Amino acid sequence: MAPVFYRDIDTVKEHVIPPESGTVVSSAAKEAAMSPNGSRVSQIVGDNRLWDGISVRTPTYMLGLFENWRTNINFQVARACDALDKASSKYYREERRITTTIANLHSDPREELLPGLTYSLVAAMSGSILTRNKNILFRLTAPIAFGAACCSYVLPVTFGNTMDLLYGLEKGVFPRFADGQRAVYVRVHDLMTKSINGAEKITSTVSSSLTCSMRTIKDWTGLNV
Repeated sequence: MAPVFYRDIDTVKEHVIPPESGTVVSSAAKEAAMSPNGSRVSQIVGDNRLWDGISVRTPTYMLGLFENWRTNINFQVARACDALDKASSKYYREERRITTTIANLHSDPREELLPGLTYSLVAAMSGSILTRNKNILFRLTAPIAFGAACCSYVLPVTFGNTMDLLYGLEKGVFPRFADGQRAVYVRVHDLMTKSINGAEKITSTVSSSLTCSMRTIKDWTGLNV
């Protein structure tokens, strides 16, 4: 007799599923039943719902509470991240500006920075030594004047860049004072330029007159003056 492959299977008799005693009630008919509106149980634990065959109760007030917490935490984290990004950007921008400014002070590679600063320091100490018996004004201004004069001589480009930087900072903080100081500097510079030009003209005139006189004396007397 040929085997029958297509037949009805009794899973209980063939022990595929063990026999059960009792009545099986569908979860959709019992557990998923909505609680009556306004009931105390529904307000406390929430309505019963089936999600992927699992009975879950979701209280509305608890959902709102966790949603508010999550929203506030996300807002605070985003706010802290924005503040940190702004602070970091400001710090890196200021750091880049300061390092660039300092690097631009020594723009002439032909100037030897360390020896020049050493000479300027020695000049400032010399000014302090020379004015040790003077009043407080000379003792404060002489080292600065001697050091600045030496630095302007041994490191002219670096000194000029430093003065421009200090003037820019001063103009940003005290614009009116910086403008007045600039006007005084221009007047003094013009006066010194005129004085130097006048001295050069006088020297040239005296030298020419002296040369002419010596030539005249030599021509008249025959002396080798």
